Amino acid sequence: MSAQRTLSPGDEVSFLNEVGGGVVLDVAEGGKRVKVRTHDGFELMYAAKELVLNAMDPSRSVGDHQAQLRAANDRLAERVERDKGRGASVQNGGRAHDPVEDPSVMEVDLHLHKLVEDEGRLSDGEKLRFQLEFFERRLNTAIRERKKRVIVIHGVGEGILREEVRKALQYYEGVRFDDADPRRYGHGATAIEILHY
Repeated sequence: MSAQRTLSPGDEVSFLNEVGGGVVLDVAEGGKRVKVRTHDGFELMYAAKELVLNAMDPSRSVGDHQAQLRAANDRLAERVERDKGRGASVQNGGRAHDPVEDPSVMEVDLHLHKLVEDEGRLSDGEKLRFQLEFFERRLNTAIRERKKRVIVIHGVGEGILREEVRKALQYYEGVRFDDADPRRYGHGATAIEILHY
């Protein structure tokens, strides 16, 4: 029995114990664990022994356009992975925004992984309530400290948190809000202007 070739990024694989397959993104633990982007678009970890390398079939060769798309997706995945802790995501093209330098502007990041250590313990309702309470505390602090603007980073997702943030803002007098600069924050942030009288 010949030794199986070690998997490497870019290899097409099929799943041994389930239907489907994907493309290898990364190999870890000396080749024992493999990160795969499934054909459905999910990034999942598998034991290497659960994967089968697809032999290159000339009828399934990748065209130049597909190769360019895959390369672009891989570069995006690398940027997101590199800058993940700074707000990079697939939705904002893997660009991490730079922290605000202006002292009259406050940024409020509502991503749960930034707010709690173990978000798995919370129900969806508790997560949303926690995020909204945190947002309102930070907004009240910004008003008290006479900040001019607050940038609320809520992410894109299904849009529920964005809508709840905007509903809460309707109860505040002296604030105006709109989408934040998409070049800096993608489409997952709201800019709030605080009007001090």
